[in-house]
Amino acid sequence: MNASEEFLTVSELNNFIRDVLNGGFPQALWICGEVQELRDKKHLYFTLSEKDPESNAIVAKIGATIWANNRPKIESILKRAENAFVLKDDIEVKLLCKVDFYPPFGQVRLIVESIDPTYTLGRIAQDRQRLIALLKQKGVFEKNKQLQMPRLPMCIGLITSYDSAAYHDFIDELKKSRYAFYVKVVDSLMQGKNTETSVARAIHLLNQNTDIDVIVITRGGGSIAELSCFDSQIIAEAIAASRLPLLSAIGHEINTSVTDLTVHTSVKTPTAAASFLISRVLECLDDLDDRGEFLFKLLQQRFDERRTYLRNHAITLQHSTMGWIKVQQSLLVRITQDLKRLPVSLLKESKKKFQTSVSELKKIIHLRLETSKDKIHSYKKFIDVADPRNTLKRGFSITRNLQGKAIKSTKDLENVSEIKTQLSDGFVTSDIKNLSKD
Repeated sequence: MNASEEFLTVSELNNFIRDVLNGGFPQALWICGEVQELRDKKHLYFTLSEKDPESNAIVAKIGATIWANNRPKIESILKRAENAFVLKDDIEVKLLCKVDFYPPFGQVRLIVESIDPTYTLGRIAQDRQRLIALLKQKGVFEKNKQLQMPRLPMCIGLITSYDSAAYHDFIDELKKSRYAFYVKVVDSLMQGKNTETSVARAIHLLNQNTDIDVIVITRGGGSIAELSCFDSQIIAEAIAASRLPLLSAIGHEINTSVTDLTVHTSVKTPTAAASFLISRVLECLDDLDDRGEFLFKLLQQRFDERRTYLRNHAITLQHSTMGWIKVQQSLLVRITQDLKRLPVSLLKESKKKFQTSVSELKKIIHLRLETSKDKIHSYKKFIDVADPRNTLKRGFSITRNLQGKAIKSTKDLENVSEIKTQLSDGFVTSDIKNLSKD
């Protein structure tokens, strides 16, 4: 066979590539990357990706598989870890892998043999510490804590997965209190890469509701990897911008999330969150009871004081009245005796005063009459001078129209054909022939 006639089939080529890779990577290797596109079937299939630290863009990726017979081993390792977690998208992992080439599809893949959970937990912790330092520098952790928690938080904005166990635990605990809580629920993602935007959007939405007193973020328990979505800068900044105080109960039994550090108050479970709000109501009601009791005692004390004051004044008034009556009785007796003893002298003195008053009154009346006569005589002279009849006697006359209105100007004669003139000893009626103005 000529060299030009030599060839390999695809399967022969792929098998050759597999043998070369097996020779180049005879032993399993520890490989680090981020889990993406996880598919849970009989076997676990996913993509192991490498991202650029600055742009977060994927720069390399390779398929990986965990065979069904090896899954129990991997899951057992994760459960025995200090903080147990499960594999999911968007977490950093360190895997012991065998590099494999699958000839039928011509694909290079990684066959996962083991996992190092401390690497994943360490990366989560490192990312968390970097975020905490950044948020501390911005003062994010203090803003929501500076808000005042309502004394009577009866209207609650609840951010959780609707109809979840956390939702029912929270609502059931509130119902047990038998208080009339109003709960506005915003259904949100509580796990996965879209959680932070979903929760931040819910916080913003509830802040627009003027009826809400406090916001509660809650979900059930979970591993550190599952709850790492709450170590979020987006959620923390949304909490810091909130005008309402927030309460978190997102299931961390050991570690505290960034969300827990940012909210006003953090508790462990949904039931504990409800109990916290119920306790606020109880404290307010107890305070009202104490204030009511204090006011009752104060009013009782004031009532007793006023009653004593009035009783003392009544006694004083009674004594004063009795004394006044006695004085008046003595005065009455004295006046009675004077009336019996002095009636004649009093009458004589009164008669003398009356006669004197009558004489003085006559003098005053006579003087007033003389003065009035003089005034009347003066007024008569003024009247005679002003009397129109005397004026007429001196050669003057008064002209009127037939309605009796005095004519003072030629304007008053317009549309008038007949006039009446008064003289000192009678009247003259005239027809108007001509009018001329001077």
